[in-house]
Amino acid sequence: MNQSYNDIISRLGEPLWWDEVGCPRYKKFEPRLLNNIYAEEAVLLEISCQGCEHRFIVAMSQSAWQRMGNGYPYLREYIISKFIHYGDPPNIDCCAAGPTMNCNDLRVIEYWKRDHDWIRDSTYERVLDAIH
Repeated sequence: MNQSYNDIISRLGEPLWWDEVGCPRYKKFEPRLLNNIYAEEAVLLEISCQGCEHRFIVAMSQSAWQRMGNGYPYLREYIISKFIHYGDPPNIDCCAAGPTMNCNDLRVIEYWKRDHDWIRDSTYERVLDAIH
């Protein structure tokens, strides 16, 4: 379950997107704004609450240290296999069960990778037909 940021949202309104920990963001998405400063891959996803189907734009990232020793594939491999999954939706009390529900992963809006600079690669941007 993610933290509620209703104090921020009540002052600033609906965010443009949410980061990996469900924090609202108000500047246009850029991978350098992610919560994970070590990120080497980033995606901007459209998800929905499993309870009420409220839609959110969220970001996910992955770094080398997150993959080491655990056998996790790159985010792009999760996208190809249709198993990319954000987890709990942002906590906005969209429905009674919303904050405790999982999400439906609907589509990859943007995919980015970093070597020295961030580069967008539309190869992995797609509708996801796997709902978790």
